[in-house]
Amino acid sequence: MSKVPVAANWTAIPRLGDGHGFLIHWAGGLQSAERDKGRWQILPLQHEGAPHASGMYSKAEMQAFMKQRGARFVAFQQISWLKGDFTSNWAPLIPGETNFHESPADLWSRAASNLGQARAKSAIQALQNPTFDQIAAIRDAHSQPERLARSISLSLRNLDTSVSQITEFYHEELSNLLAGGQTDGRRSSSTRDQNLYALVHSFFLHLGTARDYLAAFVGFELGMDVTKIDAMNRLVDAIREPDIARSAILAMLEAKGYIKPIGAPSTKWKDAGWLSEATDLRNEFTHRRTFGDMTAERMGHLRPLDADVGLYRYFRPVSWQAGDKDVFDVILDNYERTNELFFAAAKLSRQDLSIMQITDKDIISFTTNS
Repeated sequence: MSKVPVAANWTAIPRLGDGHGFLIHWAGGLQSAERDKGRWQILPLQHEGAPHASGMYSKAEMQAFMKQRGARFVAFQQISWLKGDFTSNWAPLIPGETNFHESPADLWSRAASNLGQARAKSAIQALQNPTFDQIAAIRDAHSQPERLARSISLSLRNLDTSVSQITEFYHEELSNLLAGGQTDGRRSSSTRDQNLYALVHSFFLHLGTARDYLAAFVGFELGMDVTKIDAMNRLVDAIREPDIARSAILAMLEAKGYIKPIGAPSTKWKDAGWLSEATDLRNEFTHRRTFGDMTAERMGHLRPLDADVGLYRYFRPVSWQAGDKDVFDVILDNYERTNELFFAAAKLSRQDLSIMQITDKDIISFTTNS
């Protein structure tokens, strides 16, 4: 049988023109968008029965508007399009820091890159006309600290992706419910909820993964076998008092109350505080059940932050412990603690966190697109 020929009535797929944007994400699905230099809008606000973008504010006015109404900051996002290609840079809140241009994932990526550069540079330079496969083989022969730093970075990037996609889900649901006039607290659901269930599951998977790679990194630092000390519970079970003084990261965990000694006559340690709580929450939504299993979790609704000006947030309940909680707020509590922990741990890792500098001597070959 002959092949069916391609249909000739072609339709070009349009590509977006060059452009850029800067967003601030807030809990509940709210956004602030910089429309022009120093001129910001808040969206969505309910106006005349439909979602709108506000008029223009200065950045200080916009931030004061949101702070006065109790909006919770999530992250900055810078987006751009170049020849139709979309790129995005996500800069989350790091408690205790005032400048978020360096994320925890950035720092651990730099640690891995600098370790890899130092290890592979001379081997690659020794090759004559190296092929891609030869270069890849050298670069992929990771040292243990390099592998673990890269895995921490990738796990933190995955956390960022989960959170950014949850903000998109909340923003869409907020806009949809405002468009439907559901500002009276009526609950609703849709097939889109499946995306949220998957994203919540993904967040806690990656949280646990980042935690365990950090434990392996500390274990390697202490001279332990990382094939056996490959999870936080195994590290905590293995450490003793002298190890705390040998590891700045362990000392930080103790100072924050995330690990503590069990007490006499035992010499063993246990996880505590937020680290223990996060592990329990992670186990709840990755082992004991999935988010969306409970009836209350299958519907969301709007809650007013300031009904007089049309400012609402999306709220999705989570059946976890006692109290009236939103699942994204619970995630943000853990996301902020994670960012704080891994930012500090990178600074204490004794690794080179500088931005890697590439000179003409480091360039083996390159191609350009005309």
